[in-house]
Amino acid sequence: MTTGTSENCRLVPMGECPMKPFEVHSAGKGCIIGRSVGASVHLEHPSISRQHAAVQFQNGRWTVTDLGSRHGTLLNGVALTARHPMPLRTGDRISLSPWTIRFEMGSAVAETVMGSADEAGFNSVQIVPESRVKNEAQRQLDLLINASVAICSAPTEPELALVLTRACVEGTRCERALLVRFSAGDGRVEVVGCWPANAMKSRPVSRTLVRAAAQGKPVRLTEDSSFLSAQSIVGTGVNGALCIPIMIDEQVTSFLYIDQLDLKKEFEEISAFSQALGRLAGFALMKMQRADLESRQRDLLEELASARRVQEKMMGSSDGAVHGVHWRMVSIPGQVVAGDIFGIHTSKTSSERVAVFLGDVSGKGLGPGLLMAAITAHLEAQLSGGVDARKAIFDLSNFVNARAAAGQFATFALAEFYPKSRRVDLFDAGHGYFMVLQSNGKAKPIEIDGGVPIGVVEDFEYVRNAITLEAGDRLIIFSDGVAEQHNREGVMLGSERVAAALIGSRSCAEDVSRLEGMLKKFADGLAYTDDVTIASVMIASDLAATG
Repeated sequence: MTTGTSENCRLVPMGECPMKPFEVHSAGKGCIIGRSVGASVHLEHPSISRQHAAVQFQNGRWTVTDLGSRHGTLLNGVALTARHPMPLRTGDRISLSPWTIRFEMGSAVAETVMGSADEAGFNSVQIVPESRVKNEAQRQLDLLINASVAICSAPTEPELALVLTRACVEGTRCERALLVRFSAGDGRVEVVGCWPANAMKSRPVSRTLVRAAAQGKPVRLTEDSSFLSAQSIVGTGVNGALCIPIMIDEQVTSFLYIDQLDLKKEFEEISAFSQALGRLAGFALMKMQRADLESRQRDLLEELASARRVQEKMMGSSDGAVHGVHWRMVSIPGQVVAGDIFGIHTSKTSSERVAVFLGDVSGKGLGPGLLMAAITAHLEAQLSGGVDARKAIFDLSNFVNARAAAGQFATFALAEFYPKSRRVDLFDAGHGYFMVLQSNGKAKPIEIDGGVPIGVVEDFEYVRNAITLEAGDRLIIFSDGVAEQHNREGVMLGSERVAAALIGSRSCAEDVSRLEGMLKKFADGLAYTDDVTIASVMIASDLAATG
């Protein structure tokens, strides 16, 4: 079941939860669950906060968010980070102690949910009593089952250590248990937690034993030659010790260390129970680490999405007309945050010229995105101050040269339109991807003097290249993410395919649509290897002639 959907959802009570099934509409404001009288789902209990959790449809998917509740919200038994939306899937269990609500997508009830009925002929319900006599194996099994929930639900490593070592002491009847980490380089043993709490410093831990367990197998020390080699515990009165490696993906991450001081203990008899605890601890640590990585990923994606929204605002509208120039543009980021630049600038001092620029910052991700924003802001400031386009790109290159990281630069194309005279001044800084689409639907290459990318050479003088747009002509500018995209056979798209795809196109909107469709078909499901920006610009008075 995919999470991206516009279906309505239902919140269905489980167990004794005192609510009726509640439907939430994707087009609505979502649902607040809490103790407040105004909550969409009202649950009256001291452990429920007034506004406890929210179920909302946002960014094309259903999510649940803990609203900073006092006692927290669990999703399938895992505690949610406050105010961090988590995607939902059909069948998910949302727990707000002491009750649980099931999330269901759409109007149909899941096939796994069965109806229930009281069976006739039975007069009463009785609790089945526990056996009065339990052997040691049964006692350990019961303790293991009870401890497994607490171990796998521990939110932090220290809390896991406390639950684990306490269960170990209770199950083995040994005097002390510790969760430790070991650095083979300097022989340092770090104690994460222990039970009893005051037993950590009562005697040292055998580095010999821990070093041996670092090979990935349980080991023990007894009163023989191996015990006498454990110099760190000789003379402490310890009669035996056991060390269980805790594994994550076949790698030792920490150790469950158990020892006994006074009474002799048959460590072979308690080894199976201790190893079972160690495996549970490995599963819990793996889940904990995965949850931590997922949390970091969510934070990063939220930051990137926020940065992308800022970029979209800086790029401005995807189409429009101003001061006699009309355009259509599409920008598709390769990694959420784009390194491509696009902008339309109108002079406050003169309505006779409009600057259009498109560029591509080297690299991918947040760093190039930040440089893109800085380049856009700097160029806008220069042009707003009435600086000539040739001087503006000269200053921009020096700006990037002085501030960008080593090896970072941007290819750049700047076109200054003079609608009344139909003249366009072009400046090429290592970009090269533009052409004129004539009114008859044929692409005409532009032969101009190019220059190095901005930021590469200090004080580089860029050449002004003047062209004239005939009635109905359109200037097509695109980033190298279009021309340099490869298909499944490893063939690069190239400028010739771009020109061929534009033959017969009649408008800016059709130009962009054709190139976007052609690129998608050429990639054939492959992810775009770079950011993609496509723009078509023309004299606004030609709109009627081109339809």
